[in-house]
Amino acid sequence: MPSVYFSEDDMCTTQKLQVARVQKWFLVNGWDVVKDPADADMPICLTCNGWKLLTENSFNRINRLQKAGVAEKLVVLGCINDAHPEKVAKVHSGKTISNAKLDEQIDSLIPDAKIKYADVPHCSEFRTKEDYRVYDISKQFVNIANGCSFNCSFCHHKPGLGERRSRTNEDVLAQIKRLVKLNVRKVVLTGMETSFYGMEHGTNFAELLDAVLKVDDSFEVHIAQFQPQGIHKMFDTLLPLVQSKRITDFQLPIQTTSSRLLKMMKRTDRTSDVASFIEKMREKNNRAILRTDLIVGWPTETMQELDDSLAFAVKYFDEIAVYAIELDPDLPAWKYHEQEYSAEERNRRVRYARDYIEKHGKMAHCGQQDDATMQEVEAKRQQMRMARGVA
Repeated sequence: MPSVYFSEDDMCTTQKLQVARVQKWFLVNGWDVVKDPADADMPICLTCNGWKLLTENSFNRINRLQKAGVAEKLVVLGCINDAHPEKVAKVHSGKTISNAKLDEQIDSLIPDAKIKYADVPHCSEFRTKEDYRVYDISKQFVNIANGCSFNCSFCHHKPGLGERRSRTNEDVLAQIKRLVKLNVRKVVLTGMETSFYGMEHGTNFAELLDAVLKVDDSFEVHIAQFQPQGIHKMFDTLLPLVQSKRITDFQLPIQTTSSRLLKMMKRTDRTSDVASFIEKMREKNNRAILRTDLIVGWPTETMQELDDSLAFAVKYFDEIAVYAIELDPDLPAWKYHEQEYSAEERNRRVRYARDYIEKHGKMAHCGQQDDATMQEVEAKRQQMRMARGVA
């Protein structure tokens, strides 16, 4: 029986789900999964380009596996192949699998496979229990799209993930119907960005959500990575859907409320749309935990701009993830690096922002949390719902 090894990884939720599907593809084709790369016929190094540290970790992982004596058999899979192809070529002469073109390239790993990758159902669970920050089998993930529709000047993710590639409504709904049969209680509609889902198929996120809610009334729905542009685009059709109390978690990354900074980020200011939408959503659904992301310490950001963003965030959201901006020479925002604040100042602003958020009774975190912290956050979410009488 041939065997495959998967390295540890720092991947995001969408990519963990994709790798889980890749592993399932190997298994249904008769391969065994081993824990030691030296024992594998095909060692696979998983990579991520989410932040500088994660990119460095990926290259270190390649080097470690090569030193383990598996260089000739090694396959490098993931975002650094798309974001840094020349750098990868300098350290790895073997096979690579692009993230953006995985569907086209993955079958080359098992040329004689009886079951093609496209015929393997999408996964709702990660490969290992360790991949979860909070392990809850009643909560399952449905990745509705890969890639991203936008081109934010600071984004490390887009170069590795590529353009948006939506699944069809029918494919997504079939997966959810399978989850209903398993008595799943929470379905997370996720992707690197979900707001412009389905445009290439002549549909949109509101149409998908409407169909998802009609599948069955036995589960709650969480919405992840929904950009403010989607609020602007689908305000009237999306609003009545999210007013359903079955929508219990909604992540809407705003980054800042400063029009000036948003322009530098190559994002459109939809602050007023977001405010109006949330106010109307809350009129009928106060059960949902509303979450957002803020970038702080952007070059030339004033304290007034930061305070305005924080005031807006604590007024409309329950949970705010705070990130210090990280500029990279490979990204368009690098043109602002001469105006960049010191690491000390950026970290000070992160602490300032978190203190501000917590002072106003809302949850603050940096997004990259350990398991214990995320369990605490989950408990606080439940407490918020109970305080509203809607747990």
